[in-house]
Amino acid sequence: MNLVSECEKLREIPLFRDLDTAKCKLVAMSSDRLHYQAGDPVFEEGDSSDAVYFMLSGRIRISRELKGRSIDIAELTGGAVLGETGVICGRPRSATVIAVEETTMLRTDANVFHELLYQVPQVAVALARELADRVDATSERLLAMADERNEPDRAS
Repeated sequence: MNLVSECEKLREIPLFRDLDTAKCKLVAMSSDRLHYQAGDPVFEEGDSSDAVYFMLSGRIRISRELKGRSIDIAELTGGAVLGETGVICGRPRSATVIAVEETTMLRTDANVFHELLYQVPQVAVALARELADRVDATSERLLAMADERNEPDRAS
């Protein structure tokens, strides 16, 4: 994948949709290109949050440990952003990420990501929107689960 195609893929990610070409190229050039095969770990729960990952292609599975068991949380395809919350909050990785199929990502160092947020306000605003959407979606799932638990037993 060349720089132009990486920028095209980056623009498919909502964070970078409005980024001009020069800044898009800067993000791509300041990132490491990583390729994973099915089953390869990207990072593990508890690891240091030292970078943000932008998935250009492929599919990954996100899981967490709960009472000694691995619980699958989600599967994501190209266009996903991974690890931004840990980088922003300075916390260890909250989940394990494993490639489900051949996957290509750009890995951007935490310091570079922070600088990007400071220097390019539209990226920071897009990230805030993305995180707000996730909070809303999580709230909806929790409400649905609570509603299911509170429904009377329909079998009686």
